Amino acid sequence: MKKADSTPAVSSYIGEGDSFHGDFQLTGALRVDGTISGSVRSTNQVIVGPTGHVKTNIEAESVIVAGRVDGNIYALDFVHLLKTACVMGDIVAANLIADEGVIFEGRARINHLSVGN
Repeated sequence: MKKADSTPAVSSYIGEGDSFHGDFQLTGALRVDGTISGSVRSTNQVIVGPTGHVKTNIEAESVIVAGRVDGNIYALDFVHLLKTACVMGDIVAANLIADEGVIFEGRARINHLSVGN
């Protein structure tokens, strides 16, 4: 498992106050400080910043959440929920880290073989 503090360089960014609706598929890391709805798929990392709101499922190598996710999260490596995170949906990941203060309503499944099953 990679450490959550070793964040890869962000290649796509949705800024605070910005919104995107549609299918977002990328190979680089994505940071969301605005709002996304539709679908999010990355072969890298997805970061939901403190002002970020993702209204869809996220599929990625790893996911760090400081904002809000209304949808399921599927991660091949890890999901890290920071203390300001609010997740309303299920989490399937190889590893799950949740800081004190997290709001999480859903089911979590630690699955080291595959995700999305």
